[in-house]
Amino acid sequence: MIPLLGAALLAGGCQLGAASLADWAGAGEAPAAAAPIPAEYHLDAGIARFTGELAEEEKKAGEGFARVRAAETLYLPQQLRAAMLRGGGWRSVWVIPARALTDVRVEGRILASDGSELKLAVRAVDATGDVWLDRTYEREFTAEDYAEKAAGRPTDALFDRIAADLLAARDRRGTAGLREIRSVAELRFARAFVPDAFARHLSEDGGRARLVALPARDDATYQLTLQLKERDDRFLETAQGYARDFAERIDEPYRDWARQSHFERAARDELATQSWVKGLLGVLAIAGGVAAAADGGSAETRQLGQVLVGVGAYGVYDAWQDYESTEIHDAALQELGQSLSLEVEPQVVEVENRTRTLTGSLEQQYEQWHDVLGEIYRAERAGPG
Repeated sequence: MIPLLGAALLAGGCQLGAASLADWAGAGEAPAAAAPIPAEYHLDAGIARFTGELAEEEKKAGEGFARVRAAETLYLPQQLRAAMLRGGGWRSVWVIPARALTDVRVEGRILASDGSELKLAVRAVDATGDVWLDRTYEREFTAEDYAEKAAGRPTDALFDRIAADLLAARDRRGTAGLREIRSVAELRFARAFVPDAFARHLSEDGGRARLVALPARDDATYQLTLQLKERDDRFLETAQGYARDFAERIDEPYRDWARQSHFERAARDELATQSWVKGLLGVLAIAGGVAAAADGGSAETRQLGQVLVGVGAYGVYDAWQDYESTEIHDAALQELGQSLSLEVEPQVVEVENRTRTLTGSLEQQYEQWHDVLGEIYRAERAGPG
């Protein structure tokens, strides 16, 4: 079990290393967009669990491929998170439950992943509804990618490219744009607890949200929701231990699976090609032999025809044996997926000196956590007694 948040997490005034947007409202003139983005304007990025369907041939191959794909939906976002942390420029990067609200949300769909190719559709949208990124990334792997001397993971280059594109999209917003994104994210979070209190502060149209004005500094309701958001951020930060531990636990078996899958598929394709060629030559030999035997020519010609029929029949049989070998390769691929398991341990939090246990999937646990935040909000609003 990964311990989560103790009483310290639920105490007010968590320090996250950057000022609230409410504090930024009275700041001086923002730096020019062309200048490097100051750390105080760095945003939080949330990477949702990826989605992805199996190809028809993978569905037919059995449960092994389905288990691998299920593991990839959490393993690959963790690899993107690592790439974004390597590139820098973010206040926090989290792998998040579906409901979580962050400054920037990144979603991915696995279009292909079989050890020989990785193809992802990636979409990034900020809290205002502006689309930062919406494109497909792909990379084909070779035997050199899986050589022992190869540094890092074969997928690192692809995820580094995505991380670089996200940073470039961030820089195009400039500090004024980033400040608005953070403000809108905070207000959207506040509305989850007080739906009507901050309606006049946002202008929304067609899925886009724009900041009209920040609440007053002495707005007690807004300050309380900011404290809840700090606690929620801490929950997401601590919950990364689960995603990180899962990724670390399956990293070696997954990389072994990808490596063996690559070579198994290469061998299978080679055998399939050999089988097809042998079968075709066998059929041609049989046809030629039958024609020669029935030609009515010399005894030598008829004898040659009989030999060709025999050779052709053996070629067809050999081709069938090669085809059967491809089935063995597919079985090996399926077996590789058995070591990839995806389990979520119950998480324990403390609320006002009371212990609460969050159970179920990560999504279910986050829903329960937000119920806890709702209780805290109502208790704080009610005051003593």
